[in-house]
Amino acid sequence: MLIICFCFIYTTVFPQEQPRSPEISSLKNQIGIQLNPFVDEHLLDLYFMNVVCAIRYGFKLSNSITTGSEIYSTFPVCLENNCPVHYLNFRIGLFTRYSFLAQRRFQIFAEVAPYYSHSHTEVATIPEYKSSRFGIYGAPGISIYSRNKKFSLDLYYKFSNLTFINGKKSVFSYKINFNF
Repeated sequence: MLIICFCFIYTTVFPQEQPRSPEISSLKNQIGIQLNPFVDEHLLDLYFMNVVCAIRYGFKLSNSITTGSEIYSTFPVCLENNCPVHYLNFRIGLFTRYSFLAQRRFQIFAEVAPYYSHSHTEVATIPEYKSSRFGIYGAPGISIYSRNKKFSLDLYYKFSNLTFINGKKSVFSYKINFNF
């Protein structure tokens, strides 16, 4: 009888599983993907379209703070043989995001990201142009999570010191994420 009592006490004092901290979510990793035509005057053009492509990996340090890396690219798609513009822009960088209302399905966030940008442009009427620069962007936005929080949609507005595909220093963007 003493041995049975000792076993119950032992399993209570030394459990196999450690309790999780309520502060850190069990879904710590995030992969975000973006592949879409850029919404501008060429969106309905049948011969020329600007395409945005991005992939990111994020790791949740806490329920509110996520950090990670991102690769972002823009390029044209021409459906005619004589395309007047050829270019490739890519950016690689890090990001940090702070989410407000981190336990909710609708979250407000602020994100900051330093990055390296490289552009290569060839236009028929002007000489070839190459550019490499460092930039930074800030972005307020909202995240909408699925019921089980495995998927989320980020809607945000980026402000940068360098120009985006629209030729301006701010742009609306979105991304679909898988959380695991």
